[in-house]
Amino acid sequence: MIRVAINGILGRMGRELSAAILKDESLALAGGIDTLETFYAEEICVSTDPDEILREADVALDFSSPEGAAAIADACRKRRVPLVSGTTGLSAAQQSRLRELANHVAVLQSFNFSLGINLLINLIQKAAAALRGNFDGEIVEIHHRNKKDSPSGTALLLARALLQGLGVAEQENIRFGRQGFQAQRGPEIALHSLRGGSVVGEHQVHFLGNHENIVITHQALSRAVFVEGVLRAVRWIPSQKPGYYTMQDVLGLKA
Repeated sequence: MIRVAINGILGRMGRELSAAILKDESLALAGGIDTLETFYAEEICVSTDPDEILREADVALDFSSPEGAAAIADACRKRRVPLVSGTTGLSAAQQSRLRELANHVAVLQSFNFSLGINLLINLIQKAAAALRGNFDGEIVEIHHRNKKDSPSGTALLLARALLQGLGVAEQENIRFGRQGFQAQRGPEIALHSLRGGSVVGEHQVHFLGNHENIVITHQALSRAVFVEGVLRAVRWIPSQKPGYYTMQDVLGLKA
């Protein structure tokens, strides 16, 4: 049985993950970390101290905040606990801390744990390579009104996959929206963000040609798609050596 600790357990994703883990006979909920004061509810310990919870954990999940992600990284290094991180909006320094942690324990990071999105990343790379030179790429993402970061981490993942398939360097070729006068379009990919309503998540990758357009769309119909992917990652990571991994590794999609 794999004992799981959840950082950000009182958030929307944390609550859904804890409910799913409690129903899964192969997993056990070691406890949770959150910014509220320590308390016990239904025999689950929730603490503000990551170290307290990780003492009883085989895997740590992080769905908190950029600051929370940095704190759990430090605790995972101290306790040698593998980390599955889904927190978005990390600064360069916070992202660097996760990369450094991967020298000591297995770290699996994804901005979207949906199996469909991760298959889409693979398809986009292949499509971009085949269409290179004849099509322009753009990305549109739609999320609920309360989503804090923009563009979404998933949109950034898709943009990087698109540029990789096109053989274009990532640096300076990801743009956030389009504004003003531009004499000629270059190889850059623009990300367009829409926010409103209760949309769980929708991502559209557009390949725009002179005589035809191709649009590949992924719609998340419920947060259950993310929970299923996270639990798959939880079962996979305990047997991995220290290193940095993504869901592409979990699904065996990496070339």
